[in-house]
Amino acid sequence: MNVKNRLRNTLVRKLQQLSTDKLTEINNLLSKIESQLKSKDKTLKLAGTWKDLDDNFFIEMTEKLHDNRANDRQIN
Repeated sequence: MNVKNRLRNTLVRKLQQLSTDKLTEINNLLSKIESQLKSKDKTLKLAGTWKDLDDNFFIEMTEKLHDNRANDRQIN
């Protein structure tokens, strides 16, 4: 039996011995972990969009951002 199956079987045996209250706590914890993983995945997907930007455009949107905003205020 591989490591994953052994671990799964061990967890199932432990879960079968728990009270309903403890099972509810574990379920809530697992839901929280799943939510955090989904949030992390969304953030990482967003971060990956920057790799295809033109270098000059990236500099304009980051390093020159404050200058560009100041220029916009002077025009208006």
